[in-house]
Amino acid sequence: MLGTFENFPENFHGILRFHHRGPLKKLQVNLLQALHSLSREEGLDLSSIHAVSDCRVNFDFGIAEGATFNYLSRDMLSALIEAISKRALPVLDFLCVARYYRKDGRGSYRPLKFDYYLLRFLFYDKNVDFQIFHERGTRRLSIEDLSKVIISRVDQELSEDGVESTTVEDVRML
Repeated sequence: MLGTFENFPENFHGILRFHHRGPLKKLQVNLLQALHSLSREEGLDLSSIHAVSDCRVNFDFGIAEGATFNYLSRDMLSALIEAISKRALPVLDFLCVARYYRKDGRGSYRPLKFDYYLLRFLFYDKNVDFQIFHERGTRRLSIEDLSKVIISRVDQELSEDGVESTTVEDVRML
């Protein structure tokens, strides 16, 4: 089923619950647009996060479809928005790859080990549970910092559409 990963782990490393005030379909579209824009942005400046302050960070997102993930390309984004316009999805699962690059002595950027996360968004009425599982990597970007980057971008997308931003109600991270 589009949007759901069959093998999402039962135990996750972090969960964030937030509240939204707008229509669910609108939130889901803004979430997809936020992740798509993050994946298109090269060399994201996360200098406020100490662990990655000396790195360039790029994100890649894939949307689940059964046991696999499809890259969140412009075509996939359009297909998902069309599916959501017909019916809001109860679950949206993603693969998130955080790619890190550090400048070497010659001024070239060298890749560091990447982090792989599984993200799950569970939608209930006006609340959303955002579960994060760190699949593998050095965990250079903490789960809490990753959730802040994503929620901040979702709020930015909502604001651009004239919808009130989300309200984080509960955060539990391991």
